Amino acid sequence: MLRAGAHPAFAPYARWLTADATPPPLDALNGWATDAALALPDGRPLRFVAAPARLPSALAYERRIARRAEIAIRAGSVHDICNALVWLAFPRTKAALNAAHVVAARAPTPNARDRRRDAATLLDESGLIVACADAPLIAAWLGRRWRDAFGERTRAGERVLAAVVVGHGLLAKLAAPFRAITGHALVLSLDAASLPEAPAALAAALDAGAARAIVARGTSWSPRDLPPLPVAALPGWDAEQLGLRLFDDVSVFRPRVLR
Repeated sequence: MLRAGAHPAFAPYARWLTADATPPPLDALNGWATDAALALPDGRPLRFVAAPARLPSALAYERRIARRAEIAIRAGSVHDICNALVWLAFPRTKAALNAAHVVAARAPTPNARDRRRDAATLLDESGLIVACADAPLIAAWLGRRWRDAFGERTRAGERVLAAVVVGHGLLAKLAAPFRAITGHALVLSLDAASLPEAPAALAAALDAGAARAIVARGTSWSPRDLPPLPVAALPGWDAEQLGLRLFDDVSVFRPRVLR
């Protein structure tokens, strides 16, 4: 279950979590939404509502948010509670993702999504926002030279990147972390050292940057723009505390395959 202090990924959400992992009821979520002035970009206040017994399609779910300013939540669902928490902490990013779904609508593909909606779905479910302006680190990461990217420098206290989880499915997994958990990152070219360190302030800064990036990518956005990242590579996120030995596991930290 969700618990304050369970994993560093929950730092932006700690203000809404309790030590005993009690799932917040709907009225608590709506109280927090009111306190945070949670709203769509056009100013309409958002509220959380009980999900219908028969779940709608993914697109119908997104359209309900855009048209009625209602976010459906299934009672007792950790996945849905995580979705609510991400809306509270990263409202601009979530609104930009919602708009990407609604504007694109259905596509003539097997999953009825175009590449833009595929990217939006991937970030919404499994996403991280990573702020990093270190070109050699990013090049090593994209080249899957994991030890070079996330090894000694990032573990020596040098703040070369900052990361937050915005994928609610990924957040739910991190309630019980294991080595192979992998997210997909929206990389913002921001100097991490210049960003706030306080979790709420960092979330607000990255939320604004991510929303701008999603809008700027427009219809050209695709899953290729979201590189994979086993989250244990991030500084302080290795639940096993293996240090550099972590990168010896090539079943998780797979090298680049040249074709």
